[in-house]
Amino acid sequence: MNAADVMKSINEFIAVLPIKEIAVNAAGGFVGSALLVWIAFGWTGIKNVRSRFGRPQIIFERKKAPENIFIALELGSSSDWIKQQLGNPNKVSENWWGYRFSDALVSLHFDQSMALETVAVALNNSKANFPFPSVHFDCPPLGKAMLSHVLVEHLQLEHISARRHTELLVSGREGPTGAWHYITFGALDPLTPGELLPSEFVWSSDENRLITPSEQVKINWAAISSRSEPAHFPWNFALNFQSV
Repeated sequence: MNAADVMKSINEFIAVLPIKEIAVNAAGGFVGSALLVWIAFGWTGIKNVRSRFGRPQIIFERKKAPENIFIALELGSSSDWIKQQLGNPNKVSENWWGYRFSDALVSLHFDQSMALETVAVALNNSKANFPFPSVHFDCPPLGKAMLSHVLVEHLQLEHISARRHTELLVSGREGPTGAWHYITFGALDPLTPGELLPSEFVWSSDENRLITPSEQVKINWAAISSRSEPAHFPWNFALNFQSV
């Protein structure tokens, strides 16, 4: 390599350094060191080094849902307070907010005064666990609960079959007289792939019964509510392209 080629290589090397101004005015000793780096790494190696230590990439990561969300979001809380706790919702419609977290989808329904009526949490991460505040039976956390865990005497099983989803609902009252709330567990199977953890089962319409063993059916969402009726999770909020 002649002198002209050496100087050309040094100039190309200096041009890609983020401290170009310093390099241009540096003493010969620094230039010599730069030449050694060039020889050691070559042009491809220098580009790799620059890509590693150059401008950092922006990485968006959705935060996790609060582990105690069923207890922390007290029914009757104002929407303003909830926004202070969880931030702005990802989706909004009339009296409804939807939040997307890295481990769960959260559906909140409000009354006409925007006081919280229903908290529904659906799983989108197989490692997520959310303790559920059951009173009259020992309920595993949402994330570990199977249909067999929630088929207890005071809760009723219902099958829902629609054009775009099928679902098993287990629901009923919990709590002492005068201070009860309604709880719902769901095994929701949207017929379009999305974020929701799968819960597959076979239901016989002719016999009106579940064919799949209940210990094999995963509960993939649950809710607490002040309404005297089963809650529902908006199945289309779990799709990749939502209409909610």
